[in-house]
Amino acid sequence: MAEKKTKQKTLSLEFRQKGKGKRKCRFCGNARGMIRSFGLQTCRRCFREVAENVGFRKF
Repeated sequence: MAEKKTKQKTLSLEFRQKGKGKRKCRFCGNARGMIRSFGLQTCRRCFREVAENVGFRKF
């Protein structure tokens, strides 16, 4: 008889994050208040600390 092929469901060992949980601040790890423009990936609190070093000016 012909063997019946069955699909094996494998559990992914790696957890794939999607959405807001994936975007975290590179300095403190916070996911709230993210500034992603210009590839900064920082929260608003850390941005205030490093803005002068990055090249932003306060008007």
